[in-house]
Amino acid sequence: MIPHSSKSGSMQGAPIPDQSRVYLLPGDLHATAAPCEITTILGSCVAVCLWDASSRTGGMNHFLLPQSRDGAQPSMRFGDVATQELLHRLHRLGCRHENLTAKLFGGSALWQPDYCYEKSLGALNVEAAHTMMKSYKIRIIAADTGGNQGRKIVFSTDDGSAWARRI
Repeated sequence: MIPHSSKSGSMQGAPIPDQSRVYLLPGDLHATAAPCEITTILGSCVAVCLWDASSRTGGMNHFLLPQSRDGAQPSMRFGDVATQELLHRLHRLGCRHENLTAKLFGGSALWQPDYCYEKSLGALNVEAAHTMMKSYKIRIIAADTGGNQGRKIVFSTDDGSAWARRI
């Protein structure tokens, strides 16, 4: 994870501390109990945002491939590894599994026509995210997935809000 290094001011002109913003590259994740704005850019990758409203704790991952292969080195670039690690970190921060809700983003088929989507890497990533949430019994409360455009995602861990802008 790479903290956002901009020293831009808030509406009143006060500097925003570096710890309050995190930018995720592919294969990164961030979980925190402190208020934080987590941002990433997605194409065929998927981001899973998890939030516990009771503890006001949340986190997000950014994965490139649906699942790791047997015998392969575990890597956060895989959805199964990244999601399991995100859950582990949230539990260590005091989240209760039954309180978690999910928001899913990404999974585009960039530069491909709509009729090619079902076989795209983006579609496989979205399917993996849905399957993982179902297997972990985590309710998906919002999703903006698919299509053929990238997205900028901003997830706020203080209130669980998230937004996506097509790019």
